[in-house]
Parts: sequence; C-alpha cells; structure tokens
Amino acid sequence: MTRSNYKVIKIGGSILTGPTSFLRIAQGLLKRFHSGVVLITSAMKGRTDDLIQTFEKAIPMEDFWNYERFIGMGEIETAILFEAAFTSIRKEAKAILPWMEGWPIHISLKRSGTERRDFTILPRSRSSVKRSIKPLLQKGYVIVVPGFIAKDGRGRILTLGRGGSDISALIIGELLKTPEIIFIKDVAGVMTADPKFSRKSRVIPYLDSDKLGMITASGAKVLNPISLKHQRRVRRIKFISAEAKGLKSGTVIEFVSGVKVIPVRKRFAVLTFIGERIPQTTGILYEIAKALKSEGISIYSISLSDNIVAVYVVERIAEKTYRLLIPLIDKIKNLKVINLKKGIGKIVVRSLRFIDEPGVIKRIVTPIAKAGINIWEILTVHTDIMVYVEWKDLIPTVEIVRRIFQRG
Repeated sequence: MTRSNYKVIKIGGSILTGPTSFLRIAQGLLKRFHSGVVLITSAMKGRTDDLIQTFEKAIPMEDFWNYERFIGMGEIETAILFEAAFTSIRKEAKAILPWMEGWPIHISLKRSGTERRDFTILPRSRSSVKRSIKPLLQKGYVIVVPGFIAKDGRGRILTLGRGGSDISALIIGELLKTPEIIFIKDVAGVMTADPKFSRKSRVIPYLDSDKLGMITASGAKVLNPISLKHQRRVRRIKFISAEAKGLKSGTVIEFVSGVKVIPVRKRFAVLTFIGERIPQTTGILYEIAKALKSEGISIYSISLSDNIVAVYVVERIAEKTYRLLIPLIDKIKNLKVINLKKGIGKIVVRSLRFIDEPGVIKRIVTPIAKAGINIWEILTVHTDIMVYVEWKDLIPTVEIVRRIFQRG
C-alpha cells in the first residue's frame, strides 16, 4: 500500500452523542473508505469534562501523572467501542492502546499546561508506526488510535492538552506520510459564521492553511490551532459532516509551506493620536473610520494603547488624512494631539508556526536591532507579525528576516 492510500480520519467528539453512534459511524466509514484507514478517536461528548470533575473531586491534592492517566480514558473507551463496532460488521479492526507494544505517539514534554503542551516527538514514534501499524494496514485492518494521549520517554501516559485529539491526527498523518487528513464533524465544513447564531452561515469550500490558522486561532472551534504546528508532509485537510454521503462536500484546506516574508510595496504614513484613557473613551475608532470612509480612504493597520491610537494609511494621501482627522481633537475630549510621520515601510511575516509560539518576536527583533535598524512598531495577529520600519530600511529588514527563517 502506497503513501497515498493511507487515510487518517479523525472523529469529532460532538458526533459521538451516545452508544448508538459507533455502529452507525463505522458503517458509514466502510461505505466511503475501503482500506488503509487509521481512525483517531475523541471522547464521547462531555466525557472528558466528567472525568476531570471526577478526579478533582476525588483527589484534592495535585497528582499530575495519575490525573493524566485518568482524563484520557474517554478516548480509550471510544477506541475500544469502534474496534468492537467494526468487528461486529465483519471488518477486521485493531485498537492500539497506550499500554500495547505498538503504541505510536511518544513525546518528550518540555512544559506542561492545561491548554498547551510544549513537546517534541521522539524517534520511537516513527519506528512504532513502521513496525506495528503499517503491517496491519497492509493486511486490511482498520486501525483505531485513541486521540489526546501520548507516552513519554519513560513510558508514562500523559495527554497532549486540550483539543489534543486534533494534534494526534496531525502527528499520525505525519508519521504515516499521508498527504491528507479527514476530520468528520457535526457541521458540513468550515462555516462563514457560527450556525448557532446565523441561519445564513454557509460552508466555505476551499481555504489555504494561512486562513485556517487565522480562523482557528481567533476562536472558531474548527480545529485545535496548535495542531497545525505539527504539519510538515501533510498537504491537505478535509472537513466533512458525519451526515455527508460522499467526500466532495465540506471544506478542503491546502497547506502553504514555510514562513512567508512579504514586503508591502507601498509607502505608508502613520497618524498618531496622543491622549488619555483611550480604551475607556467610546467611539474613537468609529469617528476615525467615519471620517476616512467619507473620502474613500483605507486604513491599512491600526493600533491602540492606553494613551495612543496609531492609524496607518498610504503615504500619498497622508496630508489629506491628517486634515480630515484634526477636527477629532476638539470632538473627542480625551484626544490631545495628532502627529503625522511619513516614510514608513511594512513587512508581513506569516506562518502557522507563530500560533502560540514563545520567543518568535525576540527572534525577529534581535537581529534587526543588531543591524542598527529602528523598528517603528510591531503588531501581531495570530499567524501574522507585521513589522514597521523606516522606508529606507525596508529591503535590509526583509533580507534579515528571510535569513532568520532560512536557518529554520
């Protein structure tokens, strides 16, 4: 069986609503996929929260390792139930559980935390997949792996943090070198808005991974954004509904590799309001946007602190913009001064790696400072880091940042 024949499928916990879900989902999967299937399970809906509450009520003192062993039991339960469901419909299946010899996810934990786990994948993971999982796939078995769970170098069971089943799916996909991972969920794909709040929300058929990173990091419960950091060889993710009859519906995500360093080919100007209690002063951003919209002027970036609002526009209309905004000093009592500076360049540095990545700002800023270049401002939004420098320093700064990430 070639690499392209392996199918890593992650089952969302939201569709595991009760005991009758397992046989129905197993039958549906066999209609869509005939071989090479590795199923990554979530716990049944609400099960992990129940396990956490049970442990915390039973054991008031901190006990990290027993806590970790206990709260992943929901995924183990569903893995066993899926093995039984496939077996009952005469399909050979094998649940690979953490205490078994062929367990595939081995990590070295650098730092623990409920939401985020900083870890590296140990070489033993790849050898376990090669030795235990691939031979069973070659024989036609459905392999079931409980998500969320890993083992450390000493063989101790631990978890991958909240949303860890998504991380498990990406890791298994990378270990198998499969080009595509399929996520089966309770919605038809990535939606334009939460369907709980809008009947007009619709499925987005295609996104690149940068957009997915922004969507997930901004709070959409589509995929654990941290899982995207583990993508290397996987080229595509597909989200489909549990009720879909085929694979053509849903949302396809194509991965964009590496770190993009994008110099914006426009000269900018920054208009800076200086005042006081700016976050507590209602209507400031509205009044700025209203004044500029009346003349068709676009805002390219905006930043706000306790005493400053900085508005970036293209340089050729800077003075016109300045004149439009001056009246706001008298209109809004907490604004005191407005200044204009021209000749600003902008660089966008973009990568999925930046989602919840400690130290990346320092990594960018330090070599720029060593080169004697002054950073006018640096803004971060999820996958994007925007660096503003003097226009004359734009190209040298781009070259510095590209060298940083060429070194990995």
